Amino acid sequence: MTRVIIHPGFHKTGTTSLQRFLEINATALAPYVRVILKPQMEDVASCARNCSNVSHFGMHTVRRAAFRRRFADLLQRTPLKSGQTLLISCEALVGRMPGRKNVVAFDAAPALAKDIVRVAGKHFGDLDLTLLYTTREQASWMRSAYSHLLHQSKFTMSEEAFAKEFYRAGDLDTIISKITKAIAPRTPITSQLEATAPEPFGPASALLPLLDLPADVVAALEPAKHLNQQLDAFEKSKLQDFNAQDMTDTELSQIKRRFLRKRRNRKKRQEND
Repeated sequence: MTRVIIHPGFHKTGTTSLQRFLEINATALAPYVRVILKPQMEDVASCARNCSNVSHFGMHTVRRAAFRRRFADLLQRTPLKSGQTLLISCEALVGRMPGRKNVVAFDAAPALAKDIVRVAGKHFGDLDLTLLYTTREQASWMRSAYSHLLHQSKFTMSEEAFAKEFYRAGDLDTIISKITKAIAPRTPITSQLEATAPEPFGPASALLPLLDLPADVVAALEPAKHLNQQLDAFEKSKLQDFNAQDMTDTELSQIKRRFLRKRRNRKKRQEND
């Protein structure tokens, strides 16, 4: 029986820290786990994102079929050694992040989960499959997502307006319920960021028991550092102002990067004084 673990997201739930943990421990994990991250599956990620916010039934059917083909291709080109677990971690597998290209919620996630289960079952036959979803308390998710959109795009909406328009996106419990119904009789595993953040391995703490690694391997693993810093109110306001200005994407990215670097260096100096 082949052991497969899929971590489809969600965005802004500690996925970056979890994936960084897998990267820095790649050598230790390799004999036991074949890890696939987004750089190894950009074609699959692109097809998954394309399934978001499609209102026309025919187009939705076409895009889901394209996703299933790409996902099947990924499994076909990923040979496993005897006894290896396949672990795929890529937040695009719940669709495009809300706030981008008119996507307002994770509405594509249940159908994508159903397709993942279908394709994996067909490919492996005798399969032990786990879908692990990392989640986050709704208000915390909304704050983090808003900061991310300000930082990574030309988003100009106020935080109050964002909370009203995108409230469904942060209701991850409801999305999980829909995913559970879509993949029945299988049941996804969930792990909330608020519970795992204080743990030694952070968000990856929920993953380790699923991997069934030898104790000496677990003891040698390195924790990942916290990577994404939250924006304070002043930083949010400045990024919102920058996003409203007439600049190229490159210019905008540079000015935001310089501002945040100077701002955080100043904070560090103040903390050390």
